[in-house]
Amino acid sequence: MKAKSLQFGKAMSAALFVLLLVVVGMTNALAQNQIATLQHEGNITMFYGVNAFQNANNAAQNGDTITLSSGSFRGCTLSKAVTIHGAGCVEDTVASVLPTALIDDIYLDNHNDTLSLTIDGINGSEVKFYYKNNCKNVVVNKCNIRALYPYGSTYSTYIYNSSFGNCIIKQFWYNGSGSVIVNCVVGGVGFSQNNSTVYNSIIELGDGTFTNSMVINSIISSSGYNTIGNSICYNCIGITSYLNGNSSLFEGQVNNTNMIANSYSDVFETFAGEITFNNSYQLKEEIANSFLGNDGTEVGVYGGLKPYNPRPSYMIIRRCNVAGRTTEDNKLSVEIELNTND
Repeated sequence: MKAKSLQFGKAMSAALFVLLLVVVGMTNALAQNQIATLQHEGNITMFYGVNAFQNANNAAQNGDTITLSSGSFRGCTLSKAVTIHGAGCVEDTVASVLPTALIDDIYLDNHNDTLSLTIDGINGSEVKFYYKNNCKNVVVNKCNIRALYPYGSTYSTYIYNSSFGNCIIKQFWYNGSGSVIVNCVVGGVGFSQNNSTVYNSIIELGDGTFTNSMVINSIISSSGYNTIGNSICYNCIGITSYLNGNSSLFEGQVNNTNMIANSYSDVFETFAGEITFNNSYQLKEEIANSFLGNDGTEVGVYGGLKPYNPRPSYMIIRRCNVAGRTTEDNKLSVEIELNTND
C-alpha cells in the first residue's frame, strides 16, 4: 500500500512525541495488519502490508530506526546502518504480543565503519541470513535464526566486529573476526571464528572452530573432531560424546578451570543436542550448583549478569487509539497502553 506520513502538530507534548519514537509492536487486532514505522530525523512514516519492511528499508537512511509490528514480513537486503526493532522472536504471553516473523531470506550488506546495523526482536526461524561483501558492525539481539551463511563464494566473505546476544541460531556457517556472542545457543559452527569472545553460551562445533578467542562460562560440544584451538577458556564444560571421550576439546588451554562431560544427559535436564527454538536449555541441578562461572552464576545461557531472555527490552504497544482528526486548536488525541519487559 502507499506510504502515509504522520504529521504531528506543534501542540503535541514533547514527552508523547519521544514516546512514539521508541515504542514498537502493534498487537491484538492490529497484529493482523503488518505495520512498519520508519523514524527519520523526528519524522515518522508508516508502511502497511507484507511488503512494509521492504518499503521502509528502501526509504531509510543511515541512522534511521525501523519498527515492525507483529505479523509476517517479506525479507530484503540490509545495506544501511539502521536499527530494526521487531515485536519479538517468540510469542510473549505475559505482554500479549505475537512475534515479528520473516518469510523471505535476509541479506546483510552493511560495511559502515562507524555505524552498526542492528536487528532486534525478529523471528527468522524459517529463513537464512546471508552476509555479503565483508559486513562490519552487525548487531543481532533476541532473534531466532535458522541459519547464518556467507553469500556467494563461501570462503571469501567475512563478518567483522559484530555481536549476537540472546539468540538461537541453528546453523552458524560464519567466517568472522572480532565477534562477541553472549547468552546464545549456536549450532553447527562452520568455518573459523578468529579473535572472538563467547560468554554464557551453548556452542556446537561443526566443521569450524574458535581460534585466538576467549570462551567463558560456556558449554561446548563437537559433532566432529574439532577443538577450541589457540584460545583461552574459563569455566567451560566440554561435551565429548562425539569425540569418543577425547578430553582434548580444550586442547592447549593454559588453565584447568574447564570440565569434561561424556554426554548431553550428564549436563542438561532435557536438551539432547537438537537445537530448536522452543527448547529448554536448563542445566541439571547438580551441575548448576556445583560448577559455577567466574562471576558466581551458572554456566550456559541462563547464567551471567543478564541471563537469556528472548523478550524485547524496549516498550511494546498493547493498545493504540488515534483520533481521526485534529481539534480546532491543532491537537491530536492519542491513547497508548504500553508494556515494558524490564
